[in-house]
Amino acid sequence: MRVKGDFATGAGRLQPYARVNLYRAGAGAGADIAEFVGPAGSTRFASASGYSAAEVAGGFTLALTQAASLYGELGRVFALGGDARVKSSVQGSAGVKLRW
Repeated sequence: MRVKGDFATGAGRLQPYARVNLYRAGAGAGADIAEFVGPAGSTRFASASGYSAAEVAGGFTLALTQAASLYGELGRVFALGGDARVKSSVQGSAGVKLRW
């Protein structure tokens, strides 16, 4: 889901936004398996692989002119459940876009 705005400011056209993404990965056959084989026998290790996660982010684009704009975004991924844990620290990006 994404929500965005569009505002005229003294510096230029500002377009802020917020978004939420939901991710789900099934466990497939149920587990990832590693098998270690030696002369006296073998051992299998299984680890579950299914998870649910949510990504929450917000950002903006500020059009200074028709040829130059600034952008930025901050976001984070949160684990919601499952056997595997998927998460991140706060991630961000910023930049300048130039058209010629």
